[in-house]
Amino acid sequence: MKKNKLAWYNVKRQLVWYSFIIVSILVLLVLTYIPMLTTIKYSFYDVSVVGFGEKFTGFKNYNLILHNSSFLRSVYNTVVLALMGLVSIPVGFILASLINSLGRGKIQGFFRVGYYFPNIITGVSVILVFQIVLKANDGLLNNFLSFITGHKINIGWLTNASFGKFGATILGVWSHLGYSMLINLASLQSIPSEIYEAAEVDGATGFQSWVRITIPQMVSCFAFLFITNIIGGLARFTDLFILGGNTSAGRPGGTLQTILMYIYQFSFETPQYGVASAGAMILFIVTLAITLGNLKMTGFFKKNKE
Repeated sequence: MKKNKLAWYNVKRQLVWYSFIIVSILVLLVLTYIPMLTTIKYSFYDVSVVGFGEKFTGFKNYNLILHNSSFLRSVYNTVVLALMGLVSIPVGFILASLINSLGRGKIQGFFRVGYYFPNIITGVSVILVFQIVLKANDGLLNNFLSFITGHKINIGWLTNASFGKFGATILGVWSHLGYSMLINLASLQSIPSEIYEAAEVDGATGFQSWVRITIPQMVSCFAFLFITNIIGGLARFTDLFILGGNTSAGRPGGTLQTILMYIYQFSFETPQYGVASAGAMILFIVTLAITLGNLKMTGFFKKNKE
């Protein structure tokens, strides 16, 4: 009898603990896991209206989009934009190195806050500002380039298909540079100062210490930023959607249509949920493959085994 009471008491105590996380579990289940499983299912079905007339088609949706020039172009655009966005890593590292050399005083704090400030601003506000900065006629960037070069420059950063990716990259790098700088700075400040002191005793210059000590010590930080930037680049949507005039066409000339915008097109503009689900699954596979490949190159799995 006492054992049964003790067992019932333990069950009630466990239920009390689980009651604190049950809401989070239900939210994840309803808004994340069920939609994920539904997406996998729909990728093998012909679905025009959710819940009505679903017809199993096997790999037809995958075969359709993998032979579709628009989808292949969106894959190319997504990968190129993600790779171009990686420029924020070395630039953030250089800024972090310069800020770190100022010492841990108020001046360093000022620059830390100043460079991270763009990350606090809402995305839509940044996009609206950069539509003015990157404007072809009398845009701030073109006016600056005209001043530097001494002749009038009217590059359509957001209207010319040849420069569309560069304009989008300028916007993306500016928006995420503060985050890259902050992560690099935190990693820089975790390097033991004794290593630099020993190098200085051995006669190493500041540049030699930076190349032979700082950069090798930053490999894990670079790997983390690489993964997060690539994943963020593959999931890029909002800024490109607004820059293109609130359409999934990826203007100018389709050069900014990413995989997510292609999925959006067949989810809301011309509903074909099976095609959209297949595109989502391909995006998931690409993201997973890139992440696993990077983790393997950085020795993440070997470290865990040890």
